[in-house]
Amino acid sequence: MEDIIEITKDYLKKYRIEDVLHEESVILFILESPHTQEMKYGYPVAGSSGLDMTRFIYDKGSNDAFGKIVSQSGKYETEYDDLRKFGILNVSPAPMQVGGLKAYDLTSSEQDIVEILEKLRVNYKTKKHNKQDWNQVKKIVLNDFKERLVSTLKEYPRIKYIVPCGKLAETYLNLISDEEIIAGKRIISSIPHPSFNQWSRYDTMDKLREILVELGISGQE
Repeated sequence: MEDIIEITKDYLKKYRIEDVLHEESVILFILESPHTQEMKYGYPVAGSSGLDMTRFIYDKGSNDAFGKIVSQSGKYETEYDDLRKFGILNVSPAPMQVGGLKAYDLTSSEQDIVEILEKLRVNYKTKKHNKQDWNQVKKIVLNDFKERLVSTLKEYPRIKYIVPCGKLAETYLNLISDEEIIAGKRIISSIPHPSFNQWSRYDTMDKLREILVELGISGQE
């Protein structure tokens, strides 16, 4: 593919969903990538996964996605305490699945990139791929992730905990965790992606629950 580096960078920029951070952020959740609802509303974890996050952290009866209330904390702070203690950052700022871009007319080059991203998403454990195009795209995604995370931790020094949600997020974080500023944070591992009600089924969620109790987050007391 011609100019794959520039095409990938342009793709990540064009379909980017911005991360959500606050000066008071203490816990940084790392998710995989935006999908349909995120592209529709313009903030991370806007769909059912975000709803499960809110229900775990605050109230099982909630109908608000986590990305919605954290990104609009001023609007929802009377309903949900301590929203500004959270931050949300995606490994890939743009969708890693073509299904997340159904509402868009992709160019053939963009289609090629998202198809590679789909392969990388499935083969997240592989450090080096046989196809050079895959390695180039992965390097760009990883560098973009690293730059945003390092920048975030410098700009928001109150962040104490990093919580990768799901195996891809944890794998990609491990690939850059030798960075001093990342290594200096407490990483809460083995937290599943919040899709398919996994946050209500995994024993490892007790680790996150303990952090929330320690911080006095409403709903965990």
